[in-house]
Amino acid sequence: MGCRFPVILLLFLLPALASAQDRSSGGQQGWVATPAASTVGELGSEQVVTLGDLEQIAFQNNPTLARASARMQAAQGRQVQASLYPNPVVGYHATEIGNLGTAGQQGAFVSQRFITAGKLGLDQAIVGKEIDEAHFRFHGQEQRVLSDVRVRFYDALVAQKRVELTKTLTRIGDELVQSTEKLLEGRLATDNDLLQAEIRADESRILFDNARNQQIEAWRRLAAVVGMPQMQMATASGELTGELPQLEWDSCCATVLAGNPELNAAQARLDRAEIVIRRAKKEPIPNVDLFVSVRKNNISGSDNANVQLGIPIPIFDRNQGNVAAAEADWVAASKEVQRIELDLQDRLAVAFRRYSNARQQVDRYGRRMVPRAKKSLDLVTQGYQKGQVKYLTALTAQQTYVQVSLSYLDSLQELRVSSSVIDGQLLTGSLASQW
Repeated sequence: MGCRFPVILLLFLLPALASAQDRSSGGQQGWVATPAASTVGELGSEQVVTLGDLEQIAFQNNPTLARASARMQAAQGRQVQASLYPNPVVGYHATEIGNLGTAGQQGAFVSQRFITAGKLGLDQAIVGKEIDEAHFRFHGQEQRVLSDVRVRFYDALVAQKRVELTKTLTRIGDELVQSTEKLLEGRLATDNDLLQAEIRADESRILFDNARNQQIEAWRRLAAVVGMPQMQMATASGELTGELPQLEWDSCCATVLAGNPELNAAQARLDRAEIVIRRAKKEPIPNVDLFVSVRKNNISGSDNANVQLGIPIPIFDRNQGNVAAAEADWVAASKEVQRIELDLQDRLAVAFRRYSNARQQVDRYGRRMVPRAKKSLDLVTQGYQKGQVKYLTALTAQQTYVQVSLSYLDSLQELRVSSSVIDGQLLTGSLASQW
C-alpha cells in the first residue's frame, strides 16, 4: 500500500494547491471592466480595475441615466411653457364694403385673453411637481445602476473563484488518473480504481466548463449594465470574504424607506394630484377676453373705435366632471404611496431572509464545514496511507471538500448580492423600462 503514496499526496495537496493558487493571484478575485481612462480596445486580462471603476464607467455609459435626465429636462420645458401668457391676436377687419360706393369701414383690431384666479401659477405648480417626480426617478435610476453593477460585480467575482477552484480540481483529477494508471501497472490498484478516477476527472472537466461558461455570462451581463457590451475581460480587485456585512432588520427598514426615490416620486405625484384639484376648481372662474378695434368710416369720413369685453358664464359647464376626476386621482395617488410602502417592506422581507440565510451559511461553511471537510480529507488520506481506508472513501472525501467549497462560494455570492440589494434600497433592474 505504501506505493500508493502519489495518490495520497495528490489528495492531501488539494486544499494546499487551491490556497497556493489564491496566493499566486495576489488575493484578487474575479474580473471586471476597463477603467474610465482606458480605451476598450486596449483592455486585457492582465489589467486590474475596481468596483469604483465600474461604477464610474456605468455613470458615463449606461443609457438609462441619460434617458432619465432627458425626462427631467422635458418636465422643465413643460414648466416654462405653463408659465407663458396667451399671445395677443392682431388682425384686419372691414365692414359695409360697397355701401354708397365706398370702401365701407376699414380698420385693425387687437384682442387679448386675461387669465384669472391664479390659474397660470397653479399650472406651473403642477408641472413643478412633475419635475420633482422626474428628479426622484433620476436618482432612483442612479441607485438601480449602482445596485446592478455591484450585484453583477460580485457575481463575476464568484464566477472567477469557481473557475479557479474547478481548474485546480481538473488538474488534480488528471494527475490522479495518471498515478492510478501507474499503480495499476504495478498491480497496486484495480481496474475499478482507474475507472473511478477517470469518471471523477471527467466530472471535474464538466464542472470547469460550466464554470467557464458562467464566467462568460457574468462578464457579458456586467458589461451590459455598465453600458459597454464590447469590453474585454480584465481582473478585478475585490474581496468576497473581507468585511462581511452585519445587517439588522430595523436599520434595513430605515435604509430602505428613508428617502426612497420610488416613495418620494409617489409622494410628488400625490402633491401634484392635490394641486390639480385646486386647479380644476379654479377653471369655472371666467377668463376675460378683451377686443379693441380702430376703423376708418369711409362713408362718414370719421374714425371709430370699438371695445368688446367678454366672459363665459359658467351655467352648464362648471368643470364638475374634471373636479370629480381630479379628486379620484388624488385618492388613487394617496393609496399608491401606501402601496409602495407596503411593497418595499414586502420585498425587504424577502431580501432580508435571503441575507439571513446566506449570513448563517457563510458563518457555518467558513468556520465549521470547510475546515472540517479539509480535516476529514487529511484523516482519510492518513488512513488510506496506512491501508485502513478504501480507495473510494478517499475519492469521496475529495469530492466532499470540493462540494463544500463550491457551496461556500454560493453562500458568499448570495450574501453579497442580498446585502447590495438592501443597501441599494431594493432598487435593481436598471435596464428594464421604468416609465
